[in-house]
Amino acid sequence: MLRRTLFASAVAAILSACGKSEETAPEAAAEHVPSTTGGKVDAKLSELGIEIPEAAVPIAAYTPIRKVGNMVYIAGQGPQMSGSVGIEYTMEQGKDAARQAAISVLSQLRKACDGDLDRVKQCVQLQGIVRCTDDFTEQHLVINGASELLRDVFGDAGLAARAAVGTNALPVGFVCEVIATFEIA
Repeated sequence: MLRRTLFASAVAAILSACGKSEETAPEAAAEHVPSTTGGKVDAKLSELGIEIPEAAVPIAAYTPIRKVGNMVYIAGQGPQMSGSVGIEYTMEQGKDAARQAAISVLSQLRKACDGDLDRVKQCVQLQGIVRCTDDFTEQHLVINGASELLRDVFGDAGLAARAAVGTNALPVGFVCEVIATFEIA
């Protein structure tokens, strides 16, 4: 909700700076909400009990998705959890956080594919950043939460070249952040 409010405020400010009426702001702020296609991937998501939320709007100066040819680059997505693995969360809880972040990745990917996740050919690269203590060395196991979800949804095409690293801080206190690149049809 905060992201929508910030987005609507930003659109109104931009329109005002351009000499446009704020009355046009709701039209500009309205996002294209892709409909789901009911394809194979949607059936798999349903089978796994996964509900993909609406794609979140950015909270800073960036775009959450960038399409270049048949490649989709998805900016860092985080879970609805804040804290650090090794303090507030165990490795298993961190793994669940990475899974949640991957679901946010899927929401952005669905938007990039105009609602049709069957267009996904493969996940090319996955990068995971884990907020953790200095002595925590199981970042790879935490990010497995994201990798396993994408594998479960897309099969072998969901397995990607991957990196998993640790850090002392992430934006808005996220436990982890997942960045992904996909090839689509």
